[in-house]
Amino acid sequence: MKKRIVGIIVGLFVCGLLVGCGNTNPTTGDSKNQTFANQTLTISGAASLKGALTEIADEYKKEKNLSDNQIVINFAGSGTLRQQIEQGAPASIFISADEKNMKMLEEKQLVSDVKPFVLNELVLVVPKSSKASSLQDIPTMNRFALGEVATVPAGRYGKQVLDHMNLWDTMQDKIVFAKDVKAVTAYVSQGAVDGGFIYKTDALAAKDTVTIAAETPADSHDMVVYPIALITKNTTDFAKDFYDYATGPKGKAILEKYGFTMPQ
Repeated sequence: MKKRIVGIIVGLFVCGLLVGCGNTNPTTGDSKNQTFANQTLTISGAASLKGALTEIADEYKKEKNLSDNQIVINFAGSGTLRQQIEQGAPASIFISADEKNMKMLEEKQLVSDVKPFVLNELVLVVPKSSKASSLQDIPTMNRFALGEVATVPAGRYGKQVLDHMNLWDTMQDKIVFAKDVKAVTAYVSQGAVDGGFIYKTDALAAKDTVTIAAETPADSHDMVVYPIALITKNTTDFAKDFYDYATGPKGKAILEKYGFTMPQ
């Protein structure tokens, strides 16, 4: 009889242990999203996307409960980023400010899932103190900022506008070349130059320090299309998931807030 009672007590004790072990308190467990745990995603993005793409990444990390250092974004001129990718940079996603640099990577089969991401506009900006109010004021400017034509799409678009106006040769000695549109914006806002070409989204972000003197005619330069793509050799489920998020409704809402328009 004693053996039977002892057996029952031991059985109940063991059962209690098993139930206790199986009942994990959700408030003390690891709440991190385990899907991409210990993974890092590197994105190469055009400099003009800095504000919008940073916010998209921040919102994505919150939704997925990721650490801040799990997404790294390298911002630079699109031509510079394209060269880095050709040389083996570890990026998994590339967003260019033009189609030319993306097509160069497509021809080398270095990217996949290429599609239009956003559209932008090219505008003439001047310092707040300037009285310039049209493209016709450009010849009167002594110093004019432009992104490097070879590596900065906005610089190439700007050259196309100056060519369209037959001003490229006239302005050659007055142009101050910059590494990206952010640098052009800084030159103008600081009064280091009399004007420059940047994207409308950058001008809106810097509205307290620069003035939009004029918008450039659509027929004066190539359409400003930003394509997005996965980098073939570095494609992961993490990259695909972020790609879908950035091109989906939540990503688009943030992009529109920054003044970008969506491709039809």
